[in-house]
Amino acid sequence: MPNFLKTPNNHIIHIADLKDGDHYVAATFLSSLDTIIRGDVEKTLGSALSLVDSSHSAVFIFNNENKFQGMISPYRTIYSNNYPYTTKAVAIMFRPPNITKETPIYEVAEHMISTKVYTLPVFDDQGEPVGVIHAKVILQTILTDHGLLSSISKLIDPNDPITSPINSLVGEVYQKLKKEGVSRIVLVDDESKLVGIVSRGDLIKAFIKPTPKTRFASEGTATGYNSFAGEKKFRKDEPVRKYYTALVGSLSESSPRDKVVSTLISSPHNSLVLVDKNNKPSGVLSIHDLLEAIARLRPKEDILLIIKKPSDSVTDKEWESAREYLIRFGRKLKKRMVINKIEAASEESKNANGQTIEFNTTVIVTPAAGKTFVAVTKQRGFLDGIKEAIVLIEKQRRRSGLSKEETRKTQS
Repeated sequence: MPNFLKTPNNHIIHIADLKDGDHYVAATFLSSLDTIIRGDVEKTLGSALSLVDSSHSAVFIFNNENKFQGMISPYRTIYSNNYPYTTKAVAIMFRPPNITKETPIYEVAEHMISTKVYTLPVFDDQGEPVGVIHAKVILQTILTDHGLLSSISKLIDPNDPITSPINSLVGEVYQKLKKEGVSRIVLVDDESKLVGIVSRGDLIKAFIKPTPKTRFASEGTATGYNSFAGEKKFRKDEPVRKYYTALVGSLSESSPRDKVVSTLISSPHNSLVLVDKNNKPSGVLSIHDLLEAIARLRPKEDILLIIKKPSDSVTDKEWESAREYLIRFGRKLKKRMVINKIEAASEESKNANGQTIEFNTTVIVTPAAGKTFVAVTKQRGFLDGIKEAIVLIEKQRRRSGLSKEETRKTQS
């Protein structure tokens, strides 16, 4: 390493800082497998979904040897796809993400959001489930951690409510749920005041069982009755009043955010409606929103940026531009590989009058594992030397073939 990088007057910057909650891992929230909804490979979609009460629940499927096979999700089978309710579990189950006891809380939250399942298995090194992690258990911990509660409260922003009249039909609400891509519809009266909520989970009850009228495959599909084919003909015209939840949690829209979050966590429901002074819905906050806030706790990899302060021949504006250029480069680079440190400095060549005629710039990038990248340039301008060095570093990185995952594996 060039000696001038070790001299005084270095400017040190941490490109990213850690956030509250980064120390929590799945093991902190591990629950017994006795808490899951269990089924076998011979179960049908209809019989499996009759066991759940939320679109974010799932049925864990095991074979005859009690080996875990996969999961059945209401969202995937009813709202994302259109399977006959007679479909066997083995044909439609999915394999959940590989969560271990060491998986960070923000990564668990990301998996819950992507699968739309709020209870996921935790696996050992042999890929066998050793327990499960429930979203509600994670959220209950937030109530006991004031720093984490404060961080989550700052990150949440209630959504505008999607409303429908209380006199709506099941088919109308179902289509609105699909079109808007939401988990629940807020039901209002003729004066637009809050009456209740109907969720995907509520409408599962409307479609998972056959009606007495549906008797032939032609009413559904060629392979059997279909929850949204033959069944839909008869159930879409039912009043949504038959399935909605009237005792919905609500809170004044002027309530502090930490109170809104803590109230939702303590509630038996998966959502909270914010209302104005006339009891008209103005916002909705759900467990999904809290999980998104937890996912945003993922710490950005911390990169130490060390820049040697140049002489007065470099203007403050040029120095600030070079510094910002290196910060942007660091943020871009850490998306591609794990970086520990970036160092940049210049030596100046001067003429007989003591004026700087050239900058000899060195940029050094130290990855978490693997070969260090070094670029040396000669330019008349300080910023030009930094920019050229970065281009050279990028070429070296591409030739190295190292990715973020590979540097992590090498490091471990």
